[in-house]
Amino acid sequence: MKYVLVAINLPVKNLFRQFIYRLPENLLQVGEGWRVIVPFGSQKVEGFVVQAFSREEAAEVLQKDNPDFSFAGVKEVSAALGTRPWFNDEMLQTAKWLAKYYLCSLAEAMRLFIPGKTSIRRKPVYQGGKLIAYDVEERLKARTVLAYNITEAGRAALQAGNPRAKVQMRALELLQQAAEPVDGKEAEAQHISAAVLRALAEKGWALRTEKRLLRNSYDRQAEWKETLQLTSEQEQAVLKIRASLDHFASSCPQEFLLQGITGSGKTEVYLRAADYALRQGRQVLVLVPEIALTTQIVQRFQAWFHNEVAVVHSKLSQNERGDVWYKMRTGEANVLIGVRSAVFAPFKNLGLVIIDEEQENSYKQEERPAYHAREVARCRCNNNSAVLLLGSATPSLETYYRAVSGSIGHLQLTFRPGNSVLPAVDVVDMREELAQKNFSVISRKLRREIVAAVHAGQQAVVLLNRRGYSTFVMCRDCGETLTCPHCAVSLVYHADEQVMRCHYCGNTYPIPRTCPDCGSRRIKFFGSGTQKAEQEISQMPGVRVLRMDQDSTATKLAHEEIIGRFVKKEANVLLGTQMVAKGHDIPDVTLVGILAADSALNLPDFRASERGFSLLIQAAGRAGRGDKPGRVVLQTYDPENEVINFAKKQDYETFAKRELAQRKVLLYPPYGQIIKLTVIDKNEKKAWELGDEVALFLRNRCEMEKWGRTEIMGPFPSGVAKVRDLYRINIVVKSMDMEKVKNCLSGSRFRTVKNIYFDVDPITAI
Repeated sequence: MKYVLVAINLPVKNLFRQFIYRLPENLLQVGEGWRVIVPFGSQKVEGFVVQAFSREEAAEVLQKDNPDFSFAGVKEVSAALGTRPWFNDEMLQTAKWLAKYYLCSLAEAMRLFIPGKTSIRRKPVYQGGKLIAYDVEERLKARTVLAYNITEAGRAALQAGNPRAKVQMRALELLQQAAEPVDGKEAEAQHISAAVLRALAEKGWALRTEKRLLRNSYDRQAEWKETLQLTSEQEQAVLKIRASLDHFASSCPQEFLLQGITGSGKTEVYLRAADYALRQGRQVLVLVPEIALTTQIVQRFQAWFHNEVAVVHSKLSQNERGDVWYKMRTGEANVLIGVRSAVFAPFKNLGLVIIDEEQENSYKQEERPAYHAREVARCRCNNNSAVLLLGSATPSLETYYRAVSGSIGHLQLTFRPGNSVLPAVDVVDMREELAQKNFSVISRKLRREIVAAVHAGQQAVVLLNRRGYSTFVMCRDCGETLTCPHCAVSLVYHADEQVMRCHYCGNTYPIPRTCPDCGSRRIKFFGSGTQKAEQEISQMPGVRVLRMDQDSTATKLAHEEIIGRFVKKEANVLLGTQMVAKGHDIPDVTLVGILAADSALNLPDFRASERGFSLLIQAAGRAGRGDKPGRVVLQTYDPENEVINFAKKQDYETFAKRELAQRKVLLYPPYGQIIKLTVIDKNEKKAWELGDEVALFLRNRCEMEKWGRTEIMGPFPSGVAKVRDLYRINIVVKSMDMEKVKNCLSGSRFRTVKNIYFDVDPITAI
């Protein structure tokens, strides 16, 4: 008799243990990596088989938990999902690493590999109009169609020929020449009806079968035709990556940082490296930080690799994503391009992982488990003997430190190909604009530059990293700022809907006629978002503006339509949040305007300068990528700010050295590791009490176990102290001895407390 250890796929934080089940006779093929349906309490749920046992091995495991156990109490697996294991050994090892590193359960880690995170849906069962139970059905459904293969009898009939059955002979020829079963639609394209195929099957000349129909996850056509000549720097980078790919005969994984200024041609290096990996029979994963960045990189890869490319993004349905996973597992596609969740795709033979703009925060998942796609990719590369290639003009300081210290390879692209050069940057002091009675979000200089660019037939990109019309609404008499009743944030005015919206919980509220605090009618809108900037820019002579932000790209592939229209010159100004600042290569863009450049620099967070600098450099890099020189107008209220000056000079190395020196003193990454624990509770007092308890526990253990250099900060309120009626209290641990900290937390009762959220390597400490 065979037994299996099953991780239960339920989104429950405190379910860390696995459970043993018995396999019935009809499911003895089930083993490690299978998805199964099992009874759990009063319901049937999905589970993942972690290990298979003999009866004797199962007895040893059960005796550890309960010396008086009985096999009579062991439940039976109800069904298997699919006809083969979902997890191969490499995927299972990655899930185990992820659970240990990010302090989550194994089931939480494994469910990340499932499209939609679960394979089943609960289906209510009624009797006499009353709900009596829930049944389950599989959610991941393959679309199939009836298809036909030629049989040996059919080959013989075709060879013998039959002048009186010309259509049937043509049908047999079609089946014989086809590389896979032919369905009715394919036959009709050759003017052969489905009835003819059925007749062949009835004669035994064809065999009926089912063929899986795969949905196209990206139905845009590649328009990029140009193949570019590599520069000497690009050639050297490609040669080093190829050499690393060749070394896998001796199982020697390799990692590179490809650091190139904006417009230096990192994508060309990606393409050549991917081409070499495919020639070796390996598969390639390309991660991009946001769906808005996929358009041009997908077109480049499709133009090069055609049907080898599959695309996955957050707007896909669960079954569309399932089809992409099937293509990669079977090798029907060999290049996968996607956002962070694509790192969990099943691969037949992974050889190269490319992470474009590796410094981006969107590679880090906010909800539990709070994994970082870069770290998961590194683990999968190690498990697959694959190369990891990290690309950026402004790499994360952790990656840059690893490169300059020699831990990973460092490839550099220091100039733009051809005649293109980095754009000149002009800084505008917005305090002087106010002194000159210009209260617009657009400076006079930027206004002149936009009009001049448009009149010259050129295009401009304008960045304002705040959506909405006005960023807050305030009473001018008492100073009351209208805030969300469910979140500790100001409401943002959205002019297109004439409502105030909370950008955290999504709730909307009508604009009050009077102040809810003092009754005054002097309600005023303050601050400027993308909607207000759009209104101002659209009033400039000759300007046609497109806005690209979260509000305008809510529908599937809306971002592509906006970029496509801009490329076709249906508009000459593209305005938006950070999605306009990265990844787009549009030759006629000669001007970039950066509004409120210092807005991201003044946050009380150790990564604020890094994030702000990166965004400024990325935005500036959109200008002058064609034959015409580019220019950047950078608006700020703090022109003396060091980060602003580094951005003006586009001097990453000096900026990085300054930041690294500060982080070393303060024990921030890459010199120390961070874990942030967030206590969440509807009751503010209870949240603080639990926060105090956690902090005291950690300080006591730190002293008792003599951890290495460690700092425990807090408890203190989160940057947004309340979201959706839940109060949030933080404790931050910085340590050079993080293994001891993790072991302490893993063995503590706090690991299973539902309202404590662990974030290993957080992107923010606030």
